[in-house]
Amino acid sequence: MNRPEDLATSRLDKAAPTRSASDELISIADIRGLFKLGRTAAYELTHRPGFPGHVEISPRCYRWWASEVYEFAATLRRERAQGSTQRARKSRLPDPAVPPRRITGKVRAARARKKAS
Repeated sequence: MNRPEDLATSRLDKAAPTRSASDELISIADIRGLFKLGRTAAYELTHRPGFPGHVEISPRCYRWWASEVYEFAATLRRERAQGSTQRARKSRLPDPAVPPRRITGKVRAARARKKAS
């Protein structure tokens, strides 16, 4: 008969890829420090597409593999560097075919200040 311990280890063997001995699980505090984010922004980052999946330690405790998070950070840096070079090539001059914007509406006089009594 299968024991619960045997089932748990067999599930871990199938689900988790092989990790190096130097790889470690990091907390949200480590992610906050790595990306220089506040707590809410760090949790929002973990829900972004492409962010590595979490490892559930307990129902309210999650950790992430450091190597996967570092790889995600490197990917973001590469994408940002490629995007900044593309943005730098674009001209910042306004299009001459588009007329300049004008402020429209009624002009009203400002209210007079009340005098101090």
